[in-house]
Order: sequence, then structure tokens, then C-alpha cells
Amino acid sequence: MIKKVVLDKADRLYHFPFDLEEFYPKRTLKTGERKIPVIDLGHFNWPVKGEPAQGGNCLETADANDFQHLKILLAEWLKKEFGIKIDPRKEIYIGQGIHRIVFDICLAYVEYGDIVLCPEPGMPFYRRMAISVGGVPVTYPITARTNYKPSFVRLLSNQGKAAKIIILNNPNNPFGTMLDETDLAELIGIASKQNLYVVNDAAYCTLAEEKYIPLQAIPGGDKVGLEIFSFPYIFGMPYIPFGFAVGTPDVISGLINIRKTVGLTVPKAWIEAAAAAIESYPSPDVKAVRKLITQSRLEAGRLVEKMEWRQISDRSCPFMWAKIPDRKHSVTYASALLRRWKILTLPGTAFGEIGDGYIRLSLTAGPDKYKEAIQRSSKKLTIRTRSGE
Repeated sequence: MIKKVVLDKADRLYHFPFDLEEFYPKRTLKTGERKIPVIDLGHFNWPVKGEPAQGGNCLETADANDFQHLKILLAEWLKKEFGIKIDPRKEIYIGQGIHRIVFDICLAYVEYGDIVLCPEPGMPFYRRMAISVGGVPVTYPITARTNYKPSFVRLLSNQGKAAKIIILNNPNNPFGTMLDETDLAELIGIASKQNLYVVNDAAYCTLAEEKYIPLQAIPGGDKVGLEIFSFPYIFGMPYIPFGFAVGTPDVISGLINIRKTVGLTVPKAWIEAAAAAIESYPSPDVKAVRKLITQSRLEAGRLVEKMEWRQISDRSCPFMWAKIPDRKHSVTYASALLRRWKILTLPGTAFGEIGDGYIRLSLTAGPDKYKEAIQRSSKKLTIRTRSGE
């Protein structure tokens, strides 16, 4: 008799933080409730639809010339949009989505036991990527005490001195805050002094209502860090896992080595679609998304006011971060919203324990959904415990 082979999971899998999707409240609706549609204000549903990979090149793999052409277009766009001069041959890396590029950076530069500083509240995949390669994710807090921006003074501590990489999310998700020139200059000075490399996730930078300042636009920024961008979110393309990074030549060369090692490929059609989107920037789709976010933010603000929440977020990303009343737990409160009014939101604890007492709303839901949520939520939500409090 042949026994089944038992393959034990690697220990690192048990240290992964939960994914965002696992925090959404779930409830099996009764028969009479199924006719009432759920208003989804939690998921980030990219509004630009379509198929970027069409025609004869949809299965053809991009070659070196295709990559180089796209890099030249990106360098021209970066100079026109932000006034920064980039060498397209050595300082731009084209890869898959932001998740994958962050993972590639960790693969290339994080050794076993290296400390990677990650924001909290922040996207859990930053910590997942560090753990995947044997790194040690250490969170740095972003709270009201720091005006909902990272406090770089903490980088001067022993823990900060021991870290190898700091992952930044600017513009920030979920707060919507954005670092100014003074903040970036402070970070660059500390990073240079501590030999700490900065990796910035700039996914939503062109959706901000204020002008985004890239790291490379600040003196010395090109020596201490790398920024990651998403083609769909930056240029208004239909969603595909496709992004690019801008950084120092030595770091870019490491990413290229990883791409060659794991055999990552990019369809030629993606390159062509991205090139067309860059040349037409800002495209009608980008303008439409910005308008949708602005309209949603207005209606979301009315919902926040009606529910007696407190809006925390700024206008730099397509989300709204709100503090719920009476020190309620985020998961309990989000579950009550779904149970009573069929309104789906994302609990703040999805971004870390510091996020308890908050919820995040997605502004890509559209203003109509927020208007419907306002009508459906007839009064302030109260949650009674077993003690009646």
C-alpha cells in the first residue's frame, strides 16, 4: 500500500498577516433579505473597463525593443509631469503589478533576518512580501499624533538603524495624506545617514487632487530610493497587473536579474496599450476617474456626517478613512452595517491593530451608491452589547 506523502507548509505561511479580503464582514442572508442588494462601499473596484490585450499581439511576448521604447516614453512623461530627468536604460524597470514588484525587491535585496519597516495602518501585503523572503517586518505607526503622516524621527532609533529597507505608501492608503517637500527632504536626509533604502508605493499619485512630488524631485532623492507606479491607475488603463519602478541603476539591475531568474514575461499588447495611454495622458478615462472620485468624496462626506463618523482622510487617494463613534470595534461595527442596512465597508483593522475604531470607504464606488447608502441608513447606528451598554 502506498502512503500519501504529507507536505508540511513552510513556517512563514503561518506568520502572514491576513489579506484585506478576509476582513470584509460576511453574512449569509435569509430568503427574504436576498432581494435587497448589498451596497458595496468597501472594495476598490477600478472603474475603467475593457480589454487591453486585443488583436494579433495579445499572446505575443514583448521583446527588448518593446521594453526600451516604453521606457523612453516613461522618461519623457516623468520629465514633463514632474520635471525629473531619468535615464530610461538604467533607471526604469518594467514588471508586473505593484505587489509583484515589491516582492521582486524583497527577493533581490532582503536577506534572512533583515528588518523591513512597514507602515501601520498600511497594506498587509508589504509585511507578507518581507516574510516571504525571510525578512522581519517591523511596523512604524501613523496616527493622529503624527498628523497621519510617518514620523521619520523614529528611524533614528536602534531599530531604525538596524533596518535595511523602509516601505512608504505616498500618497497614503488608507489616510489619503501626502508628503510635502519638507517631509521628503527629512526622509532623504535620515535615509542617507542610516543607509536605509526607501521603497515608495506611489500607486495613486495621479489621482490626487493636489500635485504629487516624487522622491526623485527632491535633491538626493535619486540616491536613496525607488518609486513604484501602476500603469492602470496612473494612466487610466483597464486593470492589468502591470507596473514600473524608477530608482537607482544598481537597484534596477537587481530587479532585472530577478525577472530573468524567475522568467517573468509581459505581453506585447500590454506594452502597446501602455504606450498609447502615456501618449494620450491625461486620457478621457483618467479625467473620468478623477471626476468620479471627487463626486464620490462629496457624497461620502454626507454619509459620514449623517452617521456621526469623523472624517480623517485627505484628498490624495481614492479612499476615505473615518473614525466611528463610541470606541466601537471596527469589525463589530462593519458587521452591524452589513446586517442592518446591507452596507459593506472595510474594517480599519484590515490595515493593522492601530486601525481599530476606523473604517475605510472606497471612492470608486460612485456617488449613486453613497446616495443610496444615505437613504438606507435612516438613523445613527447603535450597537448594544449583552450588558445593554
